[in-house]
Amino acid sequence: MQGCHHRPWINLTAQGFDKQFGVNTLGPFHFTKLLLPILTSTAQMTAAKQVRVVNVASYAQYFFPNVDFNTLKDGPARRRMGKLQLYGQSKSGNILFSSELSERYGSQGIISISLHPGSIRTELSREAPKFVIRLLNWTILYAVEFGGIGPLYAASTAPECSEYNGKYLTAWARYDPDGSHKNLRDPQLAKELWEYMEEQVKDY
Repeated sequence: MQGCHHRPWINLTAQGFDKQFGVNTLGPFHFTKLLLPILTSTAQMTAAKQVRVVNVASYAQYFFPNVDFNTLKDGPARRRMGKLQLYGQSKSGNILFSSELSERYGSQGIISISLHPGSIRTELSREAPKFVIRLLNWTILYAVEFGGIGPLYAASTAPECSEYNGKYLTAWARYDPDGSHKNLRDPQLAKELWEYMEEQVKDY
């Protein structure tokens, strides 16, 4: 799931969450939680005794490499944050969630990897000013076909991917131990976000 980016302030989920956090972070968390029984049982039936879960994060993590829990629902704190910061926070959430998933379920065969797919020409920034989109398309964005390299590699049966459980891959499926911001390698923050999201989805 690629998610959404640069949404207007008024856009919230039906439950009142910031739209970017709801679509990019909380939704994939809930979906994965629902699939956990199938994922863990399937892992035991494969030759490698594992399955893969891939979260598409982003280099935008550096826009806000943390989680401010006061901004995940609408309110003054959220409205003080820029849209790019909110997007960056949602992508930071992907990295933290992926790391905690590996911590909790790695022993049951779940290989959890987050990654930056590269700077790709997609519809993700359709809410941004058109001149900005044209400039980015011309200068730094790659053809959409390149966006599949990282996710396909991480989700494939490449045996070396087992070593990346809980890790973050940079563009074009490369591993750099410093690729994610140091804040996002904090196991306590990952645990706090997991527990927060678990509380939010418990009635669904």
